[in-house]
Amino acid sequence: MLKKDSLKRIVIKIGTNVLQHTNGKLDYNLINELTSQIANIRRSGHEVLLVSSGSVGAGRELCSVDESRNTIISHQILASVGQAKLIQIYSDYFKKHKTTVAQILLTRGDFGLRKSYLNIRNTLENLLKYRIVPIVNENDVVATEELELNFGDNDILAVYLATLIGADQLFFLTVAPGLLKEEETTKGKRSKVITKVEKLTEEIIQHCMPFTSAGGKGGMESKVRSAGMAMSFGIDTYIIDGKFPAGVLEILEGKPLGTHFVAYGRKIRSYQKWLAAGALNKGTLIIDKGAEQALLKNKKSLLARGVASVEGQFEDKDLVEIHSMEGIKLGVGRTDCSAKVLRSHIKERNLKNAKKKPRSGKPVIHRNHLFLE
Repeated sequence: MLKKDSLKRIVIKIGTNVLQHTNGKLDYNLINELTSQIANIRRSGHEVLLVSSGSVGAGRELCSVDESRNTIISHQILASVGQAKLIQIYSDYFKKHKTTVAQILLTRGDFGLRKSYLNIRNTLENLLKYRIVPIVNENDVVATEELELNFGDNDILAVYLATLIGADQLFFLTVAPGLLKEEETTKGKRSKVITKVEKLTEEIIQHCMPFTSAGGKGGMESKVRSAGMAMSFGIDTYIIDGKFPAGVLEILEGKPLGTHFVAYGRKIRSYQKWLAAGALNKGTLIIDKGAEQALLKNKKSLLARGVASVEGQFEDKDLVEIHSMEGIKLGVGRTDCSAKVLRSHIKERNLKNAKKKPRSGKPVIHRNHLFLE
């Protein structure tokens, strides 16, 4: 057993393509190895939360659905049938290590309300306390793009969960050994793993494959962008070869593997965690340069006079994104006025023949209800 200060709380995300053979059938040997390695990690004293895709692939082994017609319905049928099979497989393999698992199905909307967000956190905290392995997947039956309740893929869900439970490390298990870049050699082009990323740049993004992985929703770009978000929240993140699950424990023991996205952000308190990775935003405030400096450098509240324009419809106490004049997302916050009131203020301020300046000293977003990226 490791010393208490060296024990980690980790999130492992494994994708559809890692869990399946190339023929679309589940790779039971891989799942067996994954559960064995998670058991080894837990025996070392670490806590593990598993985010697992694969329900649709598992569903294809049990029923035949015409996927060429209504793709949403067929996807939901396969996911609902396959999720039961997938969790049973995990349960059976973990049972060999005397480990109990819990199934958690979530949607983006579950994170939107603070009360449900806290309920999720409390449930996960207690499962980990009782040495139960939470296995989380997106609830594909109700999570559709039309309802704006979906994460899009489990990569971003893994980041939200890692933030929620205060994880130290996040692992993306993929079909690649890490983030790759091509290099010219005397023998032609060859791929090389980028071992460390300290800042996510467009140059780094360019190394990602420009397509979604077959069978899954995400791809390398999704994982890299998700890793960039996690590192900004103070979570060390790794992209490693998912066909070698032992790599997680080797990294925990200090061996360099895959691509390490080095955490640089600060650990954030509970309310800010929700603002950063949970709350559903109802609109956007575009702020001027003066307001941008006041927020980023002087740590001030956002005043009405610094808001250049408003997008969307929102009410008092709703959550909104804050963008620069160049369209860069700066953060999120809880407004103290509605979009209608704020637009009225901007219109009044812009009137050339206004006899006096409108009141602008009251914060639109107080610094206590603000998260800056």
